[in-house]
Amino acid sequence: MTKERYQVIPRTLCFVMNAGKILLIEYSEKKGAMRGFFNGVGGHVEYGEGIIENAEREIFEETGLRPVSTKMKGVFHAVNFFGKNCTVFVIQSEADTFDVVESDEGKLHWIDSDKFGSLNMFEDISLILEKINSLQENEVFTAKAQYDGGGKLLKFEFE
Repeated sequence: MTKERYQVIPRTLCFVMNAGKILLIEYSEKKGAMRGFFNGVGGHVEYGEGIIENAEREIFEETGLRPVSTKMKGVFHAVNFFGKNCTVFVIQSEADTFDVVESDEGKLHWIDSDKFGSLNMFEDISLILEKINSLQENEVFTAKAQYDGGGKLLKFEFE
């Protein structure tokens, strides 16, 4: 008897920064149950694609921006996020312009961090951004997250 191996989907979650603002996407109808939520841009890592390569491709596809710098800041294991299990690579990029080109993924917003409380964001986003801000220059975090099968966060633990 062969036991089926547990598998995850590799994804990037990208936070583009510029002059103290963070670029977030407000998901469109195309995103189904995630419609109306604010999140960083990003997406599935394609076969044979590097993590930074993916992040810069996703940023360009969803925003039209070409980051001036891109670094991985963390990785977490997300269990049962809208029924999917993912390894999420958290990316921080710097932009030198506020000019964006929207895609059918959703509406883009440059947000001041003190405005996060008024946004319909996934609960882990503020935890992740707070952690990124506490890291040393080349430090990277690891964590694990569990969701309810939708977007409700049940548990998020930094390791």
